Amino acid sequence: MNQTTERHITEAVAMNTEKNGALEYWRSLDQLAETEEFQSFMEKEFPQHVEEVKANPVSRRKFLKLMGASIALAGATASACTRQPSEKIIPYVLPPEEIVPGKPLYYASAYVHDGVANGILVESHMGRPTKVEGNPEHPASLGSTDAFAQASILTMYDPDRSQSVIRRGRITTYDAYLNELNEALSNQVEKQGGGIRVLTGTVTSPTLHGQLQALLARYPGARWHQYDPVTLDNAREGSRLAFGEILSTRCDLKKADVILSLDGDFLSDGPGAVRYA
Repeated sequence: MNQTTERHITEAVAMNTEKNGALEYWRSLDQLAETEEFQSFMEKEFPQHVEEVKANPVSRRKFLKLMGASIALAGATASACTRQPSEKIIPYVLPPEEIVPGKPLYYASAYVHDGVANGILVESHMGRPTKVEGNPEHPASLGSTDAFAQASILTMYDPDRSQSVIRRGRITTYDAYLNELNEALSNQVEKQGGGIRVLTGTVTSPTLHGQLQALLARYPGARWHQYDPVTLDNAREGSRLAFGEILSTRCDLKKADVILSLDGDFLSDGPGAVRYA
């Protein structure tokens, strides 16, 4: 676009914006300036709607109508290009008593973050979880959640989520996994588990901790390693220096008149953050 054309469009835009009935929304400066190039484009692409667009260029009803037609056309085009597999809808022969179509069910669960569990309620529709909220009867959440718990529902529908047991990049079965695991554990009996290594994140679950302790008791030579990309090691070390042992800090904010937090966002991170917030 040369300088003469730019000046012409600028002048036309200024004139059109000052007159009554000027466009409130436009696709380009060419449309606002009503250039010959834009008029030619409209006549070629939408010959049957040129006068209608000129008279009433933008309306909410028309916009929704055009969008609906575009989406329908896109769907028709896609369905015409791809043969969809045949599917059958089979109703329950004996429907579960607790499931009513259209009515959600709520399950009490826990979301673990940084080794700390927060009580949640999971909304489920026909066996599919759809929403996470805090459990008001859980002391760690008091009915609230954080951004991590809210976003955790997305992992259920992650397209990269594994749908089957994978061994060395190939799909196998769960039975094959159990057989191979039992064989490997049997070979470790004479070595007392000297070749067994267990890698986990921070574990605060009493049940999982008990299971790991039972495994270590059966295989004394096994080793359990815990690793987290972001840990609370500094906080634990600080409690050891201050109190002589590793402790988890629980703050009673009701007794504080002024709170000064230095490099510690206790309302967003760490144990009790949801309860404090």
